[in-house]
Amino acid sequence: MRVNNDVTAILSASTFEGLLLFLPDGQLDRKMYMAVNKVLTDLGGKWNRAKKAHVFTIDPADIIDEICITGEYTTRKKELQFFETPDKLAAELVEMADIQDGETVLEPSAGHGRIARLIPNVRAVEIDSHNCHTLLNIGINPHHGDFLEYNEKADVIVANPPFTKQQDVDHVTHMIELANRRVVAVMSASVMYRENKKTLEFKELVDQYEHEFIELDEGVFKESGTNVKTVILVLTKS
Repeated sequence: MRVNNDVTAILSASTFEGLLLFLPDGQLDRKMYMAVNKVLTDLGGKWNRAKKAHVFTIDPADIIDEICITGEYTTRKKELQFFETPDKLAAELVEMADIQDGETVLEPSAGHGRIARLIPNVRAVEIDSHNCHTLLNIGINPHHGDFLEYNEKADVIVANPPFTKQQDVDHVTHMIELANRRVVAVMSASVMYRENKKTLEFKELVDQYEHEFIELDEGVFKESGTNVKTVILVLTKS
């Protein structure tokens, strides 16, 4: 995304202390502050009133330097389709998984750990290095990589995968391949009505097992920045 010159100038004048970014001294007018804050929020920064700084999970200096050089940035949330699972939904997914004592559990798109932190001794996979850093900070040591290239089996898999270009179908297909007993996954509601080859093949796979699609209320992901319509697939292999 392009950043206008005025915003770039303010970012270039900011200072850093570890994970903190301090805007330059002086009061910005509201319109300019909102423009600057949008860029910092897109990059993962959160305003902390007590510290009077934007707080990041990784050192923001290199990211800001890149903006100053190129005049643009990538919104990682949209690039990686990272929309955090709301806390209430995360708890419901784990409950549906009905995890038994001694079972191995995998969270293949761990993000910031909304699901994973509810599961003791969870295995986690995360493609984004920024999110991996966040997971380490809450005591979860993830496998850094693409879940579609991950091949360790687990008894139960609980997930909220990316949706665009039917990535959810690809991810859940791989979950079914790796799960010994149960898969609980959020999916785009389009899996219920699309008739393309990928969807039909997925439905044939799912029909081999005991399963249920549970429709979620519209807007369940609104707090995470998307209004996509979703369902939960609960699939049991044995």
